[in-house]
Amino acid sequence: MGNCCVIKKNVNIDKYLARKMTEAIEKNSVDKIRDLIVKFSTPTANKEPLLHINKPIVKIYSHDMNALGYALFLGFTESFAVILELGKAKLSSMSKCFENISKRPIDIICELGHRQLLEYYLPFYLGKNDEILVSDSDSLSLSFTPSKNTKSHNNEKSKTITPMSTMSPLHRATEKSKLNIVQFIWEYFKNRTPPNEFNIHHQDEYTGDNCALISCKTGNLDLIRFLFEVCRADFHIFNKRKENAVQILAVWSKKRKQKRFKECFKYVIETIGVDYTYEFEETLLVLEDRSIVNYLEEKLRNDGISISKSRIDDKYSLSKGRVPVSIDPVLENKLSKIRGNRFSFKELFKEELEESKFELSSISAKEVQSISHLTFTEAK
Repeated sequence: MGNCCVIKKNVNIDKYLARKMTEAIEKNSVDKIRDLIVKFSTPTANKEPLLHINKPIVKIYSHDMNALGYALFLGFTESFAVILELGKAKLSSMSKCFENISKRPIDIICELGHRQLLEYYLPFYLGKNDEILVSDSDSLSLSFTPSKNTKSHNNEKSKTITPMSTMSPLHRATEKSKLNIVQFIWEYFKNRTPPNEFNIHHQDEYTGDNCALISCKTGNLDLIRFLFEVCRADFHIFNKRKENAVQILAVWSKKRKQKRFKECFKYVIETIGVDYTYEFEETLLVLEDRSIVNYLEEKLRNDGISISKSRIDDKYSLSKGRVPVSIDPVLENKLSKIRGNRFSFKELFKEELEESKFELSSISAKEVQSISHLTFTEAK
């Protein structure tokens, strides 16, 4: 009987302290966190401490998270520091919590844009502190399945965890359009050789993307400008799907449907000088923003390429005949040298075709291939 009462009392105390610590972290109340640590985390004679700093205190979309991990997730550097230093929390215990979602703490910091916390945490990470566990597992997108026990952040849409290829922390920050993180990492490694995961010029071994190409997915002109003008990132490369920066902009302008992509197009073409004539048929085909279509058509027309999106769309229709494209013979020779080997249209835009649910079942392989082989006639 007595033992049951003791167990129940301990459970209630654990829940109480977990709740108080959670509330203190959410308010970034360093004083309250410090008081809880001082009063309850010190072991007494022949007794365990009442507050176990490394144990989970909250659930983030059904995943257990301890105090250190929760402070990191929220981006509260002061709270994180006092829990780590005064509370003697273990970085390894925090890392194990994030392993449940196949991410590392450094990934979370960069994706969520916690710049101040990155400045504090990066020396631990680069020093390969024994307390830090680096997972080799594939990364997952930062999405969780909410549960009834979710303490916080339950106002976001329910999503399932979707596998994706591994990405470096810097590439994650770029994809999430976290310019502040990209700027900090660039300055941090400015006068030293960065590891690949923090190298602006590094290409992902699976996708072939570098920061420059990834930034084109965001439609963030400030980010693109910083990478080009300050970092001198290479926007002229091709990824492993043989896409260049203009094509990536085209695909993602369709996905995100934001007007800001037009300014990115103009900057990438006019200032950076990326070749917009490369596979221009496919680029026009995937574009939907009328202002961008008009801009690209005009650029092509000024180069002697008489073509329009409507004619490309007609070309792709089985009910229409082949539409000739007028092109200057000199330019045709120039383009053939620039382009090199052509690529598979279906492979390049596989995701786009699937997401848009295009009906391709009735289209023969010959018809699909014909889109990459438009008939050229001499310009009058």
